[in-house]
Amino acid sequence: MRVFVVSGYSGTGKTTLVEAIVRSLVKSGYSVATIKSSMHQVGFDQGTDTWKHMQAGASMTIFLGPGTKSVKFTDRVGPDELARLSKYDFLIVEGMKSTNIPRFWCVGNTDVKPDDVPVNTQAIVSWSGRETDASKEFRVMNADEIEELVEIVKTRALDILEIE
Repeated sequence: MRVFVVSGYSGTGKTTLVEAIVRSLVKSGYSVATIKSSMHQVGFDQGTDTWKHMQAGASMTIFLGPGTKSVKFTDRVGPDELARLSKYDFLIVEGMKSTNIPRFWCVGNTDVKPDDVPVNTQAIVSWSGRETDASKEFRVMNADEIEELVEIVKTRALDILEIE
């Protein structure tokens, strides 16, 4: 299983980007699981980010909150399938700003300074695609460039066994 992170501050389009990545990967025949990491106590109710992950096609979604760790599957899962949890092609993580895993850094329509961009950022994703103060050091892409963004996920996602 290969892992890629989508992070950024609240309201910058992380969930929308995760949904688009999941849809594209599933459409291409890949199996996808997601993790939503949050400082808030939410869950899988309709309209939540984790619900949106499932609606986009994730077969399994994990929610990591301050006092809750929950797993939800799209379909009923038997013991044999539970034993194969790591058999997904991709794990897309929303959140986890401080991990050293390849990522997209979502900035919405705000400017970003190079020092604000986390380690291992593969591209800054903006809704406007405009240049930022960080443009000299990081590639800035428009959130609508989904196929190119997914290609980055496919080529730069880290094998889960390589995570320290």
